[in-house]
Amino acid sequence: MSISMKEGPMTTEMRCLLGASLGFLSGVVMGLGLGVLVAPQSGSRTRRHLRTMVEDMSEQAGEWVEDAKVALEDLIDRGKKLVAKER
Repeated sequence: MSISMKEGPMTTEMRCLLGASLGFLSGVVMGLGLGVLVAPQSGSRTRRHLRTMVEDMSEQAGEWVEDAKVALEDLIDRGKKLVAKER
């Protein structure tokens, strides 16, 4: 496996992860905004529902951050091994 240094500091995997994360966050913001505007429930029920949704999304985001950390650590390890191999 050869690695091209022309890719720059951000790999294709990282760009993909960043794009997916930004797309998800954009969808969340738009969904919450539309949900509040057309909510057929009372204010307190809507707030409770939104709070639950935000807590769930925070948990999911935390899991994604952990996955990203693991992927980044793996990339760093692979890079170190390639550098050591080339020496």
